[in-house]
Amino acid sequence: MKIKEEKILYPVQNSFKILRYSVPNFKMSFHFHPEYELVYIINGSGLRYIGDSIQKFQSGDMVFVGPNLGHMWISENDPEGESEAVVLQFEGKLFDSMIDTPEFRRIKIIMEKSNSGLKILSDNKSQIFLCLEELRKSEGPSNIIKLIEILDRLSKDESIVSLNLSESFSLIGSQDKRINAVYQYVKAFYQEKISVENAASIANMEKSAFCRFFKDKTYKTFSQFLNETRVDHVCELLLKNDQSVSQIAYECGFNNMANFYRQFKKITGKTPGEFIK
Repeated sequence: MKIKEEKILYPVQNSFKILRYSVPNFKMSFHFHPEYELVYIINGSGLRYIGDSIQKFQSGDMVFVGPNLGHMWISENDPEGESEAVVLQFEGKLFDSMIDTPEFRRIKIIMEKSNSGLKILSDNKSQIFLCLEELRKSEGPSNIIKLIEILDRLSKDESIVSLNLSESFSLIGSQDKRINAVYQYVKAFYQEKISVENAASIANMEKSAFCRFFKDKTYKTFSQFLNETRVDHVCELLLKNDQSVSQIAYECGFNNMANFYRQFKKITGKTPGEFIK
């Protein structure tokens, strides 16, 4: 599975994009774009991928995704169901002249936190959904006012949680887009079999050129990065569940236990048993 950049086209009359759509199933590809995105699932269920977060979603699910953060929704197989969502997309530069003002302080914070992907848990999301519906039907200056109201409601919500441990998943602003595409792909699909050829294909480069390029940009080989990503997740699971070390290793993409133990010791300086203690 590849990650791709989505080009978002805005309506002539608006400086942002909002749409409500209904399909038999969500089957989008893993993608990213420089716009912020607020998504409310009106109807449907399945798996939601944001950065390296993979969680189930259902009707009423609402998330706020920051710029260049990989994401997708995949519906469960339900031949009788219908998946429906409302999606708001806008560029951060829309508020460049206001973002550093005292009045925008909370909004600036919530926009920065969206780099990790945010899930809205409180009943506030039903009010935000109503605002989204009003925004779809409004026009002119009231559009911007309604958009700010939505961001203001998000900024005041105390029941919002980050979907990723780190808030620095968005690398495109300071790194090459090809590096970001590979980074997002590995973070989301580290459990699967991933080769250097896969990564080179995502970056749209030849294998040898990609290897040189990746090391020049990250100061490590692609294999090192992949192993570090997998070991990070192994460590997280070792601390919070009762699965065996081998079960966790296989779950995190290691198919060879000898290699797993070697990489774990190399990266953490400890054996799994020492790490748990």
